[in-house]
Amino acid sequence: MQRITRDEHATPHGLDALKDKIALILKHFPPSVASVYAIPRIGSGDVVEWWTELGGQPTRFHDLNEDQQAALLERYRQRQETLGLLADELVTRGQPEQAASLRTLIGAPDLNNLYSINGDPVVVRWGLQAQPAVATPAPAPVAAPVVVRRPRRLWPWWLLALLLLLGLLLWALWHWRLPPMNLLPVQSTPVCRASTPQGSELPPEFVVILDTSGSMNLNINATKDDEDWYFKSRPQPEDNDPRTVKIFAPQTRLDVAKTALTGIINNLHPDIDTRLMTFAGCFRQPDHGVFSAAQRPQLIAGIQGLNANEGTPLASSLKKAARQVNGRDRDAVIVMFVDGDDGCNENVCKVAQRIAVEQPRLRVNVVNIGDSSLSNCIAENTGGSIYSSRNASDLANALKHATQAVSECE
Repeated sequence: MQRITRDEHATPHGLDALKDKIALILKHFPPSVASVYAIPRIGSGDVVEWWTELGGQPTRFHDLNEDQQAALLERYRQRQETLGLLADELVTRGQPEQAASLRTLIGAPDLNNLYSINGDPVVVRWGLQAQPAVATPAPAPVAAPVVVRRPRRLWPWWLLALLLLLGLLLWALWHWRLPPMNLLPVQSTPVCRASTPQGSELPPEFVVILDTSGSMNLNINATKDDEDWYFKSRPQPEDNDPRTVKIFAPQTRLDVAKTALTGIINNLHPDIDTRLMTFAGCFRQPDHGVFSAAQRPQLIAGIQGLNANEGTPLASSLKKAARQVNGRDRDAVIVMFVDGDDGCNENVCKVAQRIAVEQPRLRVNVVNIGDSSLSNCIAENTGGSIYSSRNASDLANALKHATQAVSECE
């Protein structure tokens, strides 16, 4: 945790209410959503300080260039939409007071109080009133000088420590929803089990969404410029144009995906069943079914026979995959292997926001081999992770890490 700024002009009254709002967000969302609002704390001299769990150098909004400012405001807008969806959901659950509390956070940011930390928005000085000025009475000629004493704080330090401990507990409970992504070899025998409210034990559900759009036929090292040139000029792969030949040379993105997925499936924990979904244009996302450990050879053979063609329905496939898992009282993981943005005129970020509200125990990890970062909001909104790679060996490692939660469970 790091301090962003001290605020000597803010009154500490109402600090608990602000912390309650952050705790409410953390109850339903990953820390990436709550991190928009800096954490208020009492520092030395009873001065309000603003802290954040994010790592990196805080940069004021006005110190960013134009593109960075636009990207930061777009990410802030996405977080605000997520809070709006949660407020609506709380109303339907009969919790209008909590919904009203969240709605007070929704609105345009004060740019003077907006910071960027590695591209993530963080707002300070939110929700507190400025410290009122204390009028100094004019001295009377015969009266003794008036001494204005700062009232002593009545906040016991042990209570502050308790509040911090509560925040850490909320953070830990969020990460407990799924087994942590341990990137080191597991020494003990893993057990893939998750307790349900009914007392039964079930392993997390697991879905792989493999992008089989036409761009997956391109070479693994093809750039965004290569993609734009090819899809604009539409040359045939068999043309003798040197750039065309290079773009379609082995290994293609799909070739690498098949190899990487085969290795991942072979190493999955035996308790984990795997559902595979692919693309077949904007209006159909084939669901190839659920495969048990005994059926993995059949699943691998099916993956090896896949072909790539047509569009990229990220939003539709994500909605369909989310409907196939619980994500409310049972953990679930979706891994999306994609090489671009949604190409079917749908907003995948809004889909991810809705999933975060309705299925808080569903985590979506994104393995992105394209140059665009617009699909990153899927992982950001659902508490998942983002893995980017532009070569075959790194891609295999990215997929391994993305599936670690169901490959080696504790």
